[in-house]
Amino acid sequence: MVSNGNGETRKTLSSLAKEINENRVSIEVLKTEIQQTNMVHKRLDTAIEKLTNISSSIKSMLAVHEEKLSQSEKLDEVIFQKLRERQEDSDKRFSEIKEHMELTEKRIMNEILTIKNTIGSRVNVLEKWKYLIIGGSIVVGFILARNFPLVIEMIKVAP
Repeated sequence: MVSNGNGETRKTLSSLAKEINENRVSIEVLKTEIQQTNMVHKRLDTAIEKLTNISSSIKSMLAVHEEKLSQSEKLDEVIFQKLRERQEDSDKRFSEIKEHMELTEKRIMNEILTIKNTIGSRVNVLEKWKYLIIGGSIVVGFILARNFPLVIEMIKVAP
């Protein structure tokens, strides 16, 4: 640097060239750094764009799954309603069958009692006849035993 006498300093040509060279190097370094930064920004933009696409895909998948869950819940409710209806129908049929069986049991028991009474009265009649026949046979046997020789005589004379 050279001073001109009035307080100003002038730079020499070589120092100016050196400064320019340093500035050029600095500018080149800045340009490469800017390029690298731009590349990083492009990659970030690409990544953000891909993440946005993935996010929208996930949203649509969630919407589809939510719809499937909703349909599944509706179907489950229909199935449970049908099961409740079938249970009520089965309970009603069971009650009807039970009542029918009870009535049939009562009817059969009444018929059995009727048959028992009928058979009992018939057996009583047969027993009466049995005792009458046995009693009559005893009487006839007694009479024959007392009059046996007379009966034999009557049989011999008869031919």
